[in-house]
Amino acid sequence: MSYIWLPVGLLLPTVCGWLLLRLVEGTTPVLFTWERWIAGFVLGGIFTTYAIFLTEVTGIGSFSFLSMLVTQLVLLGILKRSAPTIHYPLSTIHSTPWKLWQKITTGILAAWFLAKLISGMIFVSGPAYFDDTISNWNLRAKAFYHHQELILEVIPGKGTGIGSYPQSVSLLKTWLMHLNGSWHEGLANSIHILWYLSALSLLFFALRRLMSLQWALLGTYVLSSVPLYLVHGSSAYGDCFLSVVIFLALSWVYFAATSKKAQRLSFIRLGAVAAGLLVYTKNEAILLHLPPLAVIIIGLLVIGGFSAKEKKATLLWYGSCVSAVLIPWITFKWMNNLAFGNAKDVSGLTLEWHEGVLRAIGLNTFWEGNWNLLPVLFFGLVIAQWRAAFRSPLIILTGFFFMVVIGQLPIYMFTSLYIEALNQTGYARGIIHLIPIVVFVSTVLLERMKREE
Repeated sequence: MSYIWLPVGLLLPTVCGWLLLRLVEGTTPVLFTWERWIAGFVLGGIFTTYAIFLTEVTGIGSFSFLSMLVTQLVLLGILKRSAPTIHYPLSTIHSTPWKLWQKITTGILAAWFLAKLISGMIFVSGPAYFDDTISNWNLRAKAFYHHQELILEVIPGKGTGIGSYPQSVSLLKTWLMHLNGSWHEGLANSIHILWYLSALSLLFFALRRLMSLQWALLGTYVLSSVPLYLVHGSSAYGDCFLSVVIFLALSWVYFAATSKKAQRLSFIRLGAVAAGLLVYTKNEAILLHLPPLAVIIIGLLVIGGFSAKEKKATLLWYGSCVSAVLIPWITFKWMNNLAFGNAKDVSGLTLEWHEGVLRAIGLNTFWEGNWNLLPVLFFGLVIAQWRAAFRSPLIILTGFFFMVVIGQLPIYMFTSLYIEALNQTGYARGIIHLIPIVVFVSTVLLERMKREE
C-alpha cells in the first residue's frame, strides 16, 4: 500500500518541472509531449528540492510535511501563471515500415527487457545494503524526515563528512516518507528505478529526433543491456540519476547546434536550465562536468554560427541559471566548512604516483562484464567514423566524454583516490555518468555507417 505514494508524491515535482520546461521553451516548443513530462519529472525533482533547501537555510521553511508542501504549491502557482498555455505540436517524424523480422526481434528483446526490469524492481524494493546508500542517501533522508530540518552531522561527533553532498535525492525520499507517514525502505528506493526508466526514455526521444523508430529502439535497447547501468538503476545509488541530468544538458546543447534558428534558442534555454540544476545533483558535477560543459558552450559560440544576439542570450541564460544554483550552494558549503569533492576535500589531496591504476582501468573498461561490448563498439565507431565524431556537431558529446574521462585519469593516478580505481568503485561510477552519452554517440555513428553502405 505504501507504494501508492510514489506516483502521488512525484506529481507536484513533475508538474512543476513540466511547467518550468514549457516556460523556458516559450512560443517555440521543441520537446515531444512525453519527453517533456519525463524530463519534467527528472528536473522538477531537483528544482523543487533546491527550493525547499533554500527555504530551510534561510529560515523561511523547514523539512516538515507542511513546509515542503507549501513550497511546492507556491512554485506551482508561480509557474502556472508564467508558463505559456499555447502548445504548438511538433511535426511527425518520418518512420520506415516494419519488416516481419524486425517485429519478431523487437518482441523478443522487449520481453527480455521486461524480465530484467521486473527483477530490478524486486531488487530495489528490498532493504538497502550498499555502503553509499546506507551512509548517505537513505540515512540522510531518515535524518531529514525525523528531525524535519537540515542535519549535516548524521552521526554526531563524526564530522560533517558526506553532509557536503547536495540534498536533492535525500529530500525527495523525505517528501515521500512524509506522505507515507513512516519510513519505508522500498518506497524510498523505488524512485531510482524511475530514473533508470527516464534515462531509457529520454535517450529514445533524443534518437527519435534524428532517426527512424527502429534505430531509436535499438539504441534504447543497447542502453538497457549495459549490465552495470541496470545494476545502478535498480539500486539506491545516485549515479544513474546524475547520468540522466548530464545527458539532458549535453543533448540539448547538441540539438541547439543542429536545429534551425527558430528552435535553437529554445534548446539553449533548456540546456541552461539543465546545467544549472546539474549543480544540485552530486558533487562531481561541479568539478568534473561543468568545466567541460563550459568549454563546449564557449566553443559553440565561437564556431557555431550564432548571431551576436544569440551569443548574448546564450551567455545570459547559462550565466543566470548556473549562478542561481552554484553561488548559493557554494556559499552554503563554505559557511559550513563542507568538502569540495566526492566526499573528500580536494584541497587535502596529495600528489604521488600509484602503480596499477591504468591496468585496473583497462580491465574494468574492456575485459570485464560491466559494460558488455559497448566500449569496443564506441571506440571502434569513433575511429571508423572520426570525421563525424569530431568534425560535426557530434563533437559536443564525444568531446565532453573524452574531456571528462581524461580529466579523471590524473585524479586516480596521482591522488589518494587511486583506491577508487583499484577497487573499481569510483571509476566505474564515473563511467556510469557518461553511459547514455556513449550509447547516443554509438547509435548515431552506427546508423550513419549503415546509410553510407
